[in-house]
Amino acid sequence: MKKSLALIFLTFLGFSVLICDDFKFWKGGVYNPAISTPKQILGYEIGDFITEHYEMERYIDALAKSSNRVKVIKYGESYERRGMYLLVISSPENLSRLDEIRGNIKKLTDPRITSESEAKRIAESNPIIVWLNYSVDGDETAAFEAGIQVAYQLCAGEDETTKKILKDAVVIINLPHNPDSHQKAVSWFKATFVGKYGNPDPYASEHRGDWRMKTNYNHYLIDLNRDAFACSQIETQKVVEQLHYWNPQVFADHHGETKNMFFVPYAPPVNLNIPATTKKWAQVIGLNIARGFDDYGWSYYTGEVFDLHYPGYWDSYPALNGAIGMTFETDAGGRKGFQFEREDETVITFKEGIHHHFIASMKTLEAAVNHRSEILFDFYKFRQTALEEAKREQYKQFVIVPDKDKEKTSRFIELCLKHGIEVYEAKESFTSASARSYFDKTTTKKTFRKGVFIIPMYQPQKRLLKTLFEPDPQMEEEFLKEAKFAYEYNKKLGKNVRRLPLGFYDVTAWNLPIAWGIECYLTEDEAKVKVERVNQKPEFNFYIPTDTPKYAYVFKYDTDASAKMLAKLLTYDFKVGVASRYFYSETGEFFPRGAVIVRVERNRHIQDFHQKIKTFAKEFGVDLYTINTAYTERGIDLGSNWVVELKKPKIAVLTEEPVSQTSYGAIWYLFERVYEYSFTPIRWDYFSSVDLYRYNVLIIPDANANQLKKLLGDDGVKKLKEWISNGGVLVTLKNASVFPTLKGVEFTTSKLLGEGSSEDDEYEEKKPAEAKDTVKVKEKKVAERIEFTPGAIMRVKLDTLHFLSFGYGDEIAVHIYSSLIFEKSKDGANPGVFADKDVRISGFVWEDMEKKFPGKAYLIEEPVGRGKVIMFADDPNFRLYWQSLNRLFLNSVLLSPSF
Repeated sequence: MKKSLALIFLTFLGFSVLICDDFKFWKGGVYNPAISTPKQILGYEIGDFITEHYEMERYIDALAKSSNRVKVIKYGESYERRGMYLLVISSPENLSRLDEIRGNIKKLTDPRITSESEAKRIAESNPIIVWLNYSVDGDETAAFEAGIQVAYQLCAGEDETTKKILKDAVVIINLPHNPDSHQKAVSWFKATFVGKYGNPDPYASEHRGDWRMKTNYNHYLIDLNRDAFACSQIETQKVVEQLHYWNPQVFADHHGETKNMFFVPYAPPVNLNIPATTKKWAQVIGLNIARGFDDYGWSYYTGEVFDLHYPGYWDSYPALNGAIGMTFETDAGGRKGFQFEREDETVITFKEGIHHHFIASMKTLEAAVNHRSEILFDFYKFRQTALEEAKREQYKQFVIVPDKDKEKTSRFIELCLKHGIEVYEAKESFTSASARSYFDKTTTKKTFRKGVFIIPMYQPQKRLLKTLFEPDPQMEEEFLKEAKFAYEYNKKLGKNVRRLPLGFYDVTAWNLPIAWGIECYLTEDEAKVKVERVNQKPEFNFYIPTDTPKYAYVFKYDTDASAKMLAKLLTYDFKVGVASRYFYSETGEFFPRGAVIVRVERNRHIQDFHQKIKTFAKEFGVDLYTINTAYTERGIDLGSNWVVELKKPKIAVLTEEPVSQTSYGAIWYLFERVYEYSFTPIRWDYFSSVDLYRYNVLIIPDANANQLKKLLGDDGVKKLKEWISNGGVLVTLKNASVFPTLKGVEFTTSKLLGEGSSEDDEYEEKKPAEAKDTVKVKEKKVAERIEFTPGAIMRVKLDTLHFLSFGYGDEIAVHIYSSLIFEKSKDGANPGVFADKDVRISGFVWEDMEKKFPGKAYLIEEPVGRGKVIMFADDPNFRLYWQSLNRLFLNSVLLSPSF
């Protein structure tokens, strides 16, 4: 005990001395005294305290006023209305000709119009653009502070290295990328840390933030470091816009907190669309950083984790746009606070973690300017070689047919344009001799009508385009070989033995047309057709009637826009019916199952009824039809029992531990921003006092099932079952769907495949004819191990008569990122079942695991009394880019209380 107290005392003393001594971030640094230092504005040296967003704004404003080396650009605002800023730093001479410098870089992005000789001339004379990205994960606080210190160094430094950087580079500091996350992390930490300099004990509460405060996610709890290509969040959209405006050649993304500092070279697998030159330069920069760290005797590691395969990171996305994209992970700050006791009982400080990021930043800049012309020319070659590769690709173009969902197609094309991808509209019909959809294995002859969209593989953004659209991305053979070795080795180990890591850091498939549910075809030939380039979001015409119907307005429920309109009608208390069978209108228009019927005489309570429904249809982009009679020539009549009157869903969503923040956040965002439908978030810690009968739908996002059961307790499970039995709808996602299968819960007759799926008693009594005072031990079956599927795309067959599949055909693609496989319900319905053949569409699945999916359940509806439980085997709202499943999820919420 005395030894521990002495250690803590010496630790605090050491930290105090560190603050007071003549600490220098940059050895031999000489500074212009006219430039405002962080301490002059903030009142403390960087690393001695923690900086809030408004304080950062004060400092960069002071820098702009005192230095002629910086231009501050406010480029956006977060959802909580915090400013997002770029600091563009260079020599005054370079800043005076920024447009010229940026224009020259822009020329390097299109080898079709810029010759190789012109590119070499630009590479020899133009400054390089280096983007330093700080705090995309806002609770990794050392990055934010490092950005401030680097900005001061570049604005005030008079040493030769800093001057060379200013002369040969335009440095862009993004400070911060994720302001809402950073601010809530800082506010929580400042209110929580104990002692003058914090408590280094790893178990101290300041190192273990609350459910919201420990996240690095934005306002809606969305992970911005997975959102780069999805562009689902306003922060991402603004950064992507600026990235394509500046076109940097080097992009360093700063994070934390690892055991020791991490930097490049890359860990495998590296996306196969990234060329060898990118890996080469990452290694050159990494070696320069290593030399800088060696000067201090610091520990670090490289190339072991944080791969470059998934295109949504803020290292891989810039890399797929021609930059040398890199991730840096420092070893202090963030969850480690002001001080943190390491495994060997030494203590690392906040300032040390900042210093590591600072040196990595400066050494990156140094390497970039030392190899300026070569890197600039390789930036040009990145797209030149991409064009050469495009000629050899199997698929020459992607053809998007907008007919099935025009409004969604318009948004999808807009997303492509945000990424700098060239899109063309066909001005006449044409025929491809070899076309296929993503669900097909073979090509066939297909004719496309005028007005389809063509995205050619032959374009400067070919590498990014192929990454986002390719049907089945492959991985490095050496990586897969090592992963398979570990997989087979682990099979030989006992249940409780530590296993070798398999190496998959994130998902292995993300195909955008599939994820969005866009009708898209790949062709092996190029269209010989007149086209026109698309430069803005396409506009489509939708049918809005001018007449007033005698009986009803009707619209088909087969687009995202129609789902938004249904949600709007329910929000405003319209009386709505849904046809569960098809019919034809008096004019011969076909309406499939799921068509929405809004009767005139049932909505007399709606003021300006006719005007409002037409306004909604125009707002969302929905074809709206008028019907003057309930009688139909074919199909059901509109007064039929097959027309179900919808009850207004009153929705509650469970939040906080053990719920996944991102799963809850996606639901929050969808309801609030996309469907504009209200819900009530409910915390577990007061669930026992909640009157569940205020709601008819309860959603449990992805969550640990055993913890759910423990938190509820027997009384909570009983309360929930009674509520369901009396007409409530429980919707569970991913791991939360295990909860209804657990012993003692048993809301479903479905079982989980693999370990823990057998709930049989360990003992059984002998039959009455035998001795009754003896028992025999049952021979327990060894449960099979279900290995994690690292984000593959799988084929699911839908029951086209079930209400949950309204608006869909008989086949969908789903995303599996778990080790969960569910048996079909015995007593309930299984409206979504994994296909019997060709179940894997894209991504990596272990071969023996792939064989287990066919015939298993993806979507289950289990009746419980007058209510029901709806279970999704995975999260249909995954990262908000899996938009093809949004309506499937919405059906479980908007329709379930009525069916």
